[in-house]
Order: sequence, then C-alpha cells, then structure tokens
Amino acid sequence: MSNGNEDREVILANFQAITGIDDIAIALSTLEQFNWDINNAIVATVSEDPTPSPQVSSCEVNTTFKVDWKGREYSFSLNVNDATVGTLKENLSSRVGVPKENFTIIGFPTMTVQTDHKTLQQMGVSQDCRLMMVETPNQVPNTRGQGSSSIMSSSRYRFKMSVEGLEYDLVFPANNHVRQVKSYVESTYNIPASQQRWEGWPPGTSDSLELRDLVLETPFHRLKVFRRQEAGRASVGSDDEFMDEDVLESPECSSTSAQRPLMTVGKSAEENVLQFLQVFEERYGNVHPAFHIGTLKSALTAAFNVPADLKRPLIVFLHSDKALTGHLFCSQVICSESMAGYIDQHFVMWAYDLTERRLQQQILTECQSIFGYSGRQQVEMYVPDKLPLMIVITKVQSAPQVFAVFQGDISPDLLMAQLIDAVENYNQTRSIEKAAELEQEQRSRLRELQEQEYLDSLQRDREKDEMKKIEEKEKQLQVETEEATLSSFEDLVPPEPDSNTPSSDITFKLPSGERINRKFVHRTQLKVLSYFVGSKGYPPANFKLVQNFPKRQFDEDEMYLTLDDLGLTRREILYVEERD
Repeated sequence: MSNGNEDREVILANFQAITGIDDIAIALSTLEQFNWDINNAIVATVSEDPTPSPQVSSCEVNTTFKVDWKGREYSFSLNVNDATVGTLKENLSSRVGVPKENFTIIGFPTMTVQTDHKTLQQMGVSQDCRLMMVETPNQVPNTRGQGSSSIMSSSRYRFKMSVEGLEYDLVFPANNHVRQVKSYVESTYNIPASQQRWEGWPPGTSDSLELRDLVLETPFHRLKVFRRQEAGRASVGSDDEFMDEDVLESPECSSTSAQRPLMTVGKSAEENVLQFLQVFEERYGNVHPAFHIGTLKSALTAAFNVPADLKRPLIVFLHSDKALTGHLFCSQVICSESMAGYIDQHFVMWAYDLTERRLQQQILTECQSIFGYSGRQQVEMYVPDKLPLMIVITKVQSAPQVFAVFQGDISPDLLMAQLIDAVENYNQTRSIEKAAELEQEQRSRLRELQEQEYLDSLQRDREKDEMKKIEEKEKQLQVETEEATLSSFEDLVPPEPDSNTPSSDITFKLPSGERINRKFVHRTQLKVLSYFVGSKGYPPANFKLVQNFPKRQFDEDEMYLTLDDLGLTRREILYVEERD
C-alpha cells in the first residue's frame, strides 16, 4: 500500500475503472475496508455481485417482507438475490412519494454496511422480515450550541485539519469510522493512533462511530491533532468500547457533570426531575424525549391508568455521569429527532440519575415497592456498571412488568427496531384490554340502565301509592262532608206530625226517579221542605223544588213562606230538579 495522496488517487481511479463503481464514496469506503489493497478490494467487490441460479426463476425465490413508514406498513415481494437496497429505495420512493435521498432504511438483520448496490440477500432480508423507513433531512439543528451544523447532502465530509500546526484540506466518505480517520493520520502523517491527541470532535465521539452519525460543522469541520509528549494508553479501537479517552477527557463533559449534577440528594421527586430536565437541556439541547414530571408511581399512572386507547408503555431511563456510555448515548441516540419523536408518540418516559449512591438506593427501594423484590433485582443487576439503561415497562392483566432492558451500548438502529417491536407487542395486549374494557363498559352501562329502570319503577309505584292515598283521603273527606251535611239538614227538619194534626201530604219526586212521601204541618216554611230534600242527598244549593200542576218554580223569596201561604195544604207532588 502506498502512503502518498497521489498514489491513492491512482488506486482509486483504477479501482473505479475496473469495478465500474461511479460513486466515489462507495469506492473510497471499499478501499478503506481493505487498507487500500486494490487486488483484495476488487475480488471482494466482484464476489458481492451475486448471479441468480439459472435453475431457479425469479418468482420461485420472491420473498415477502414489510417496511414501516410513519405507522403504515407497505408489503413488498422481491427477489432478494437480484433486488438491491437501491431497488427497494426506488420502490419505496414511488409508493410513498419521498425522494430516496431523503430517507434511509433501518432494521436489516445483518450488521453489513448498507450501500445501494448490496442485494437484499446480503442485507439478511428473509420471509416476514420487518424494516423501517426513516427520514434523513438534509438539515438538522445542532443541539449542543456549536453554531450552525448540518449533515452534508452529499456522501462526503470536508475537514480543515491541523496536524501538528500544519493545515490540510481533507475529504472522507460519510460512512468512514472515526478510527479510519485516525488510521489515515497515522499512515499519512506518521503519528501513531496511541499518541494522537485530538481537539474538535463533537462531545460523545467514539472510534466506532461513522462520520455521518456525528454533528459536524459545514461546509467544513475543523479538527486539530497533536502528538502526545508522554506515552499514554493505546487509543481504543475495538467496537466493544463505546467511548475513547478523548471523550473521557472532554472538558465540556467533565466540567459539566462536576459542576451541575442532573439530580441532587435530598430534593423531592418533582424538583429532581425538573433539575434533570434543565441540566439535560444545558448539555444536549432541546431535542430530546419529553420526561414525565413526578414520581415513578405517577409515571405509571400516566401510562396505564387511562382508557385503553391512551395507554402507552413506560420507559424508565436510568443515567449516571460515571458511566462511560452515558454521554454518547444521550447526545447521539435519544436526542436524535427521529428517536425522540418516536418515543414521545408511543411511550411515557421517566428519567432518573444514579450518579450518587443514595439516589441509587432510593430508586431501588421505589422499584421494590412497585414491582416487588424481583423487579428490584432486575434493576439492581445493571447498576452501576451497565448504565445508562432504558427499561421498557408494560402492564398485562393489571400488573406492571419489565418487558425489555436496553443498555447504553446499543446501536440506534437496533434500539429503534426493539422499541418498534415493544410497541407492536403492547398494542396486541392493549387490543385485548380494549375489548375487555369495552365489554366491561357495556356491562356497566346495561347494569346502570337496569338499575335506573328499577328506580324509575319504584318511583312510579310510590307515586301511584301516594295518589291512591290522596284519592282515598279525598273520598273519605267527601263522604264525611256529605254525612255531616246530611246530618245538619236532618237536624233542621222537625218530626213528622201525627195523623190528628192538620198537615199537608207532600210527595217528592227525586231525580233518580224515587218517590218519597212526607207530611208537614201547614205552618211549615217551604225552606224546611228543601232541608228535607237536602237530607236525602239533594242539597238546596244544587237542587230546587218545582210544582207541575200548575207549573210553578219556587224562588228564594218564597222559601220563607208557609205551606198554608203557598196553598200547599192538600196532597201535593213536588219535583226535585237540578239547578241550572
């Protein structure tokens, strides 16, 4: 391998001419992977171009899989041996109307670097595979106050790199890892990686990250690299290490965590969560998932003590400033717009800081009170060396339980895929709960209706009883009144005279057709006859006395005249008629 830039340009040109790869970024990436050994790179590239077996037709190897885009699933049936990632992007672009340069696809089963010319088989796509389409907008805001920052719309990044005081303009493919940049400096400028001291990398940078995963300045990003004067430990180059010593020595990270803790021992839960939110935004900016303000118990209530349609899984985010992966996980993973948006849409998130030991004990005690001793053990086994953690809690059959635990060294793509899986699993549970809740609601509504009908029936019966009692009272009063009236009329009528006393024999013809005979002495006033009729149930106020032969109707003035005065001294017939 040649160390000169001119030789590498020749190698790059020859490699593109032989392989037919027009994309400079892909060609550079491939050569970097083989340490600029053009022969091995050509062999590997040619071998990655599979040719379908002539014995098998395309329809026989078509594979059905799904791609999720903003909650909607799109099914595809493609020949995974022939179709490439680029083919899939074109199909997606035509179906959803988003230019293919504005999105990427995540969730491929293999850990192979994704390029458009890779076949779906090389990316591990198989039957019932589930992928996710994620927008990659050209401009994203810098969340750490570093000025205007963006991801380059092209596939390369430009750097103004000062190497031991000399400045160079360098360009690297977006899919190059940070360790490849350091290897380039080692091979080109003869500064061993173990002796490199860098300035200018964004906080949270590690050797295992690709350049496109970092927040870099545009149109170029400035870096400085110096040779260490004293031998230090070798730079971390393994993918197993999430942060290197440059991150641990970052003045921003160390001073921030020392001067401004995320939580303070002795404060209430609400005060500490508000402090966590404020310090978190000071460190990482305003783009982050929304943190529930309150205790863990109140977060559980917000997630699960709501109607089935509104229930969401709970994420308990446990952080520590002492954890190597904490700063990078916050800055590069959960503070991305896509991750924060997805969590806000589908989860309730509660955060807690475990930097101080007393804070650790408090959360363990609270976990034990809510989830039992087994729940405490699940959390305790990760504290403190496995932090940060994202603990996904669901609620099945009224009991909260830990669904999954994600550690801080998980990749963003894998975390997103796992969160999607958690949401899908919980949605199935929620649909069952929703059906049960609907059934319970219907039963309750029917029971309430039956109870109301019963109460209405009781009320109607009570009203009927009351009306019956009132009617009976009125009837009784009427009877008593009538009896009293009749009795009073009887008291006003003198006894019937004997046969020796001169008297008038009066026959009363009642409205009912009944005839009553009664003798009255001649000096009896006519009103006494009306009293007699009243004692028989025909009071003078409502009835009058009438003589037919001759036709004669007695008026009020005649009521005080005697029978002798009226000429009623013989046998007479008087008719009792109702007054008009």
